[in-house]
Amino acid sequence: MAIDPVLGGVQGFHNYYTPDEFFRHDPTEGSIYLRDGQRAAKISEAFINGLHTGIEEEVGNSSGLLMYRCGQEWALADMKRFSARMRQEFGGGKLDIWQMNPAFVWECWWWPLAIEGYGGWTLDLSFADKDITLIEIRNSAVAKSMKMVGRPVCHMYAGLFAGAFSFFHRKELQSIEVQCYAMGNDVCKFLVGDEKRVNAAEFWREEGASAQTIRENLA
Repeated sequence: MAIDPVLGGVQGFHNYYTPDEFFRHDPTEGSIYLRDGQRAAKISEAFINGLHTGIEEEVGNSSGLLMYRCGQEWALADMKRFSARMRQEFGGGKLDIWQMNPAFVWECWWWPLAIEGYGGWTLDLSFADKDITLIEIRNSAVAKSMKMVGRPVCHMYAGLFAGAFSFFHRKELQSIEVQCYAMGNDVCKFLVGDEKRVNAAEFWREEGASAQTIRENLA
């Protein structure tokens, strides 16, 4: 069943949440709250499309960078709250996320986003020794709302991954979408790495290289 995206803080952890237990509705206020009490709002694909179209009309080619920065700042703020609560819930007040299994940490972080309607993901950490993370998103809330424009549109997701992984690795990382549903692909794919690798991935993408080719070139 499709779930409309929800705007709000991403503060749930477990990988067993269902929509009914993750969201709390208050009909007297007409409000939606997340599990931790943060206010949220249910939005439609038309809203997402209108938001991106409106921003592009206002700032032109800078719209992608603006959405990237929004995702980046959102992730940095959220990871601070997330790490504090992971320390209490799973670290016994002593262990931090950097002392936990990375795959476990990332699944705890993403699951609430999946419940909120941002899509399912597959995380590839096999290139961690090269400081590269590969992410596949199925049913991107942004890409699904946009027409087939032949170019990447999930700039907010790219910024989100850049901010989250920069926080976790405690160094500046960037992210780029190398394949997008809006380009006619079945899933969206992202690469997270340092500036040099991301710039190289962008060059190859603009030259028409596939996500698989970009991955092989960087690996």
